[in-house]
Amino acid sequence: MAHIKVFLVSFVLLCVTAGTPARARSGSYHYGYDNDRESLGWAIVSGDNTSMSDMKDLDSMDMLKSEFGREFLYIRLGEDRYVIRDRALMRRAQDALRPMQEAGREIGEAARAQAEQALAGSRDTRERARLARRIAKLSGRIARRESRGASAEDLEREQERIRRQLDSLTGDARDERAARREERGERGEREENARSHEASERVRKAARHVNQEIRDILRDAKSRHLAEPVK
Repeated sequence: MAHIKVFLVSFVLLCVTAGTPARARSGSYHYGYDNDRESLGWAIVSGDNTSMSDMKDLDSMDMLKSEFGREFLYIRLGEDRYVIRDRALMRRAQDALRPMQEAGREIGEAARAQAEQALAGSRDTRERARLARRIAKLSGRIARRESRGASAEDLEREQERIRRQLDSLTGDARDERAARREERGERGEREENARSHEASERVRKAARHVNQEIRDILRDAKSRHLAEPVK
């Protein structure tokens, strides 16, 4: 089976409200939405790309492809499973999914940006800690030399150099935090919160829309005898 990239709607909502798509295998997306009372599941298979509602049917995809080809819509409703190969109905499903894909990408980009910012901050913290440990070790070496009556000027110069480096890093980090606070301000924070809320609502609405459209497609396909039962 093609390598599949998995993306959970529940995970997206968590990223929006708490501030990450999780990778699994490339070529597909997974949109888990577990509040469906009738246990609806679906997969849109198009060549090497597969978009799935959840992982329950992942193991069945190879078998379904060997039986129905590489272009079909798979729907599971309760215990019943169907495959639809009508191109127009498949396009309906793909069109319904597009807003979810776009919202997911936007949220994923925002989550990655936040993660990169946090990682940069952690790197600065680790470097400051490393320099502080170096200063402490030099202090011990200086004390030992002086206890023997030996000169420790070279160690003191090195210690002073590292101390200036540490002060510079600390000052830069403080200035950067202050600049970010000034740039964002209260208005910026309110705008960010509003954007996050809007993104969260878009994901929820898109998920409900996709599932409802899949149900409508199944009813339409069954009425026109285009839904093939999967045994």
